[in-house]
Amino acid sequence: MPELWRREGGRVTGNLQAPTITDIEVPRPGYLGGGLWAISGLRPITILFGKNGSGKSKLLREWRDLNRESNHYVLPERAGDIGYNAGYLISGLAGSTRRDESTRNFSAEYRMQVVARIQAYFAARGDHRGENLPTSPEELESLVQPLLPDFDIGLSGTKNPPYRLTRLVDGSTIANVDLLSSGETQVLTLAIDILTVAAIWEIQGQSPRLVLIDEPDAHIHPDLQVRFADFLVDVAKRFELQVVVATHSTTLLSAIGQFAKSDAGVAYLQMNVANYWVQPFTEVLRELSACLGGHALMGPLFGVPLLLVEGDDDYRIWSQVPRYHHISLSVIPAGGDEIKKFQRTLEDLFASLRDAGAPLAGYALIDSDKGKPVPSESNPQVHIRFVQLACHESENLYLTDEVLTFLNLDWDAASARIVGRASDFGNKAEQLAAAVSWNRQTVDLKGIIEEVASILDPKRVHWTLRVARALGTKRPTGQLEAFLGEEVVTSLWGADRTSQGTAINVTAAGADEAGASE
Repeated sequence: MPELWRREGGRVTGNLQAPTITDIEVPRPGYLGGGLWAISGLRPITILFGKNGSGKSKLLREWRDLNRESNHYVLPERAGDIGYNAGYLISGLAGSTRRDESTRNFSAEYRMQVVARIQAYFAARGDHRGENLPTSPEELESLVQPLLPDFDIGLSGTKNPPYRLTRLVDGSTIANVDLLSSGETQVLTLAIDILTVAAIWEIQGQSPRLVLIDEPDAHIHPDLQVRFADFLVDVAKRFELQVVVATHSTTLLSAIGQFAKSDAGVAYLQMNVANYWVQPFTEVLRELSACLGGHALMGPLFGVPLLLVEGDDDYRIWSQVPRYHHISLSVIPAGGDEIKKFQRTLEDLFASLRDAGAPLAGYALIDSDKGKPVPSESNPQVHIRFVQLACHESENLYLTDEVLTFLNLDWDAASARIVGRASDFGNKAEQLAAAVSWNRQTVDLKGIIEEVASILDPKRVHWTLRVARALGTKRPTGQLEAFLGEEVVTSLWGADRTSQGTAINVTAAGADEAGASE
């Protein structure tokens, strides 16, 4: 892995590669005015944002054809089963034949072509000469894992099919698309498509490396779009990819901006415009896109509470909790103290959109190490109220008994494992070696959570997804409830519980409604 990046607890940290291509001209079809499209100021990740009919797919295919070996196009309509067909093996290695399989918006055998490319990756790996192979199957598996945290995936160069997909809840093997939701199938094949091409390019020493992704959000729920954006930024860092994404999803736009920050940029496509300058993702654009992130703003207006959170990791946790169907939330990320500015912006916004006297629209969640703003004339909390964790920060939730249970550990075993591996982590060894004396609720884990997760979790699932699962599968109890605190649990899950343990869902209207059974 290039020294620019390193892997911590299943994530790639570091910066995106500077864009190889900064300006591009491609043929523009006659029905859109002819001539050339010209795009300047391309970023490491560029979003082409426009409605249907603005020419996004045509532009990407023309762009792909400028260099078929170093440009890869991911088409929008991706169909077929997830079985293996050896006939697609050779085509997976060559850019010209990959191009021939994606000349239209639709491919009936897209998924089988992608699965065959797993075998093509192993073939390229086998042809590689040298002691240090540039990428490993285990690394690819660890990059896919956060996209599908409910599954275990393994890649193989000798089996048919060349992958193993197992559902963690019951150990069942997934052999065809009928056993997955449409969204799960889409993100799985999208991930394999992008990863295998990137890994083959890495082995072959291909440069530049441009991935053109056409409407990856098609048929994917907003929570999966957020995870896909996170995955895409990780893969772009790891493999020095330059990425162009065509979409009309404000959710995907917002999520890419959140994770890539100023390394992302946006060009707003229109049918009658040929020349574009990519606008970098500024703080203002990040704030506005978060507020307009599809389901996020609309939630409080239609009965789903909004939750403002302080940063990327909190966003990764809380944006996944609603997928378990016990509570409903629309999550907006803010950075640290920026949460106060976001809260005030939303107060002003909702004051103009909602009726006077309307109940709470949602909450702003802050860590216990920060002072909680008190409602006042200068700091109104009429629509968005601040609530505070009872533990130091969200990282502490990972050490609760309820999360450790997912890892088949209790705290005695977990702390002993951390101490036993502490010496592997250089200047963080002293802090890790003190694990047996930690107060799990108040210890500051911010600087070592990735190391702790890498020690405790052999599946390499990112720690935020473990916490999200514990929060999502039922109303918090025990230590998890204590670390969250009564204020947070009551605000998000409701004040009442039946003797059978029925979860209570608080809507934006403030009413207590019976939710899904625990």
